[in-house]
Amino acid sequence: MLLVASSVAPASAHHSAAPFDMTTTITLSGTVERWQWSNPHSWLYIRVIKADKTQQIWGFEGGSSGMLARSGWNSRDMKPGDKVTVSAHPSRDGKPVGLFTTVKLANGRLLNAGPGAPPPGAPPLPPL
Repeated sequence: MLLVASSVAPASAHHSAAPFDMTTTITLSGTVERWQWSNPHSWLYIRVIKADKTQQIWGFEGGSSGMLARSGWNSRDMKPGDKVTVSAHPSRDGKPVGLFTTVKLANGRLLNAGPGAPPPGAPPLPPL
């Protein structure tokens, strides 16, 4: 029974962008709580101060560490306490979760969550 349960978990951990509203982009500024540089998805958690002065933690999913690295990111780009501005596609269900598209660091550097460059040695993409 344990073998069956453990074989299901990895499959559910890797998913499409279906939970996110890809037609909408939100932008939130806040303080980094945690930057999780990992595979198959990286996660950025920020503390946002809302208009009513209450605080809320938002979680933003991103690509794999390899994909982000090819787009110019690295594991040391953010640390708890850093101020950031995140643009993301929000969750369809209204939860404070999103799929990040860009992260602007306090120094003005803009990190783009694009597909990144092809891995070294990969054949070039065909023209459209």
